[in-house]
Amino acid sequence: MAQWRGVNLGGWFVLEKWMRPSLFDDVSGPDETVFSLEKKNPGAILTDHWANFIKEADLRFLKACGINAVRLPVPWWFLGEKPYVERLAWLDRIIGWLEKHELSYLIDLHTAPGCQNGFDNGGVTGVIDWPKDPKNINVTIEKLVFLTNRYGKNPFFLGIEALNEPHQSIDLGMIQDFYLRSYRALRPLTSGLIAFHDAFRREDPSWKSFFKDNNFSNVAFDVHLYYCFNPHHATLPLSDLLNVILEETDKSVKAINDFVPVIVGEWSLGLDERRFQNLDAFQTDMQLRAFANAQLASYENLLGWFFWSYRIDRASHRSWDFSRLVKEGILPNDFNHKGAKP
Repeated sequence: MAQWRGVNLGGWFVLEKWMRPSLFDDVSGPDETVFSLEKKNPGAILTDHWANFIKEADLRFLKACGINAVRLPVPWWFLGEKPYVERLAWLDRIIGWLEKHELSYLIDLHTAPGCQNGFDNGGVTGVIDWPKDPKNINVTIEKLVFLTNRYGKNPFFLGIEALNEPHQSIDLGMIQDFYLRSYRALRPLTSGLIAFHDAFRREDPSWKSFFKDNNFSNVAFDVHLYYCFNPHHATLPLSDLLNVILEETDKSVKAINDFVPVIVGEWSLGLDERRFQNLDAFQTDMQLRAFANAQLASYENLLGWFFWSYRIDRASHRSWDFSRLVKEGILPNDFNHKGAKP
């Protein structure tokens, strides 16, 4: 049974246009860097966003659903490095809410100086300069140390994730060296979990020696499992797709779990929309439930999982919106099996 059944609070402190397009009116790009440079009053807009995108009532909703943890994406610029807006006071407020409602939290450093992946979620689309300058690595570790010093001894601090989704083009040895340096800096500060993303190479054989040869304690390997980005998955009948989850992916991840605890830091019900073209609403919902149940059945064998994400602020993309999926009966409303009725 998964120890952590969780949800990401994505799009809150790291902007992604697809998650709340209205924020990006009159902005020429999809990430928070261009938002910060081009918006006329980014501070006021972000303050309103932080106050209203997710509220304390949403955390009560998660608790009522039997969710026991959240993954909280945080940018490296949380202290307000130019051109970004400071948000440390808001982080303190949100973590206070999580403590109040007894929701454990995994703080996920979601961006890094120079950008680690070139994605909108890395803060600078199309740029991967993080590995090019040792100063970027040092600043990243400094930010991890700051966050761990600030929150790492709190009662519901689950742990910290060293960096979200470093790009698969970055040398894996360099990433593993960064992870080792991060671990050595953070372990004296907290007994909490320290998580490492797989850099989109979860089956690389070097991971086994990395975790076995280093004297790690309380670490986890973070894999992100999506089925909407691989063109092959788009053409599979539902039964074959479920077999991919329950056989291929399950076998792969369990093999890793034999030498290091695995968390699925991100997953969703996102699928290629062509799959639903000839289905009515009932049939669509039925397929989504089957897709959800197969993933949950597999991920329950691991240390934990975190759905991406709690809220998507647009009529489309329901398959990524935990709150809507629960309210519409696609996902369970009771992950603790105690008769919860949010």
